Amino acid sequence: MPYQSPISPGRSWYEDTAGPRPEYKALDGDLRCDVVVVGGGFTGLSAAVHLARAGSNVVLVEVHRFGDGASGRNGGQLGTGQRAWAEELEAEYGFSRAKALFELAEEAKAHLLEFAAVNKIEIDYMPGQMSVAHKQRYVDDYKAHAEIMANRFGYPHISFMDAKETAERLGSARYFGGTRDTGTGHIHPLKLVIGTAKVAAQAG
Repeated sequence: MPYQSPISPGRSWYEDTAGPRPEYKALDGDLRCDVVVVGGGFTGLSAAVHLARAGSNVVLVEVHRFGDGASGRNGGQLGTGQRAWAEELEAEYGFSRAKALFELAEEAKAHLLEFAAVNKIEIDYMPGQMSVAHKQRYVDDYKAHAEIMANRFGYPHISFMDAKETAERLGSARYFGGTRDTGTGHIHPLKLVIGTAKVAAQAG
């Protein structure tokens, strides 16, 4: 019978295509270290790697297998910017802060792809992402968003799609338009978790 995680509801496509899952020794007895990292998701594993490479003696503890939580079971979309559109953040926080938040997110995107490439982690990166409008009244917002990103935030990778182009790219006439972002894409999140754990172990 295949392993079933106590925190993962059923199996996922990611789990079935991730390949071998390394096992790591359990915490047994007392340990001395400089830093204890609690939790082996993206953040904890990345912190462990960078701390260990900087010379710290690091111990990471995780109660389940790496990747059984949200980091290994999310949708794999490598988003552009923050959760809210940059122009929405500008309306709330002003342009300087919105631009800084956007650039921070872009640096994170670039870092993730570089980290995977340098450490030879195969994350099955597939470039390109579409966001589509399921209501006609949203179309003007999508069109304006593409223009704002290029002209105001210096991000030329988003282009507006009318209903015809959207239908051609999706194979569905259900949507009214949208945007296509060639500066981002999709990753295999569980492969990134497993690979980062291996890099952390190699770093000590």
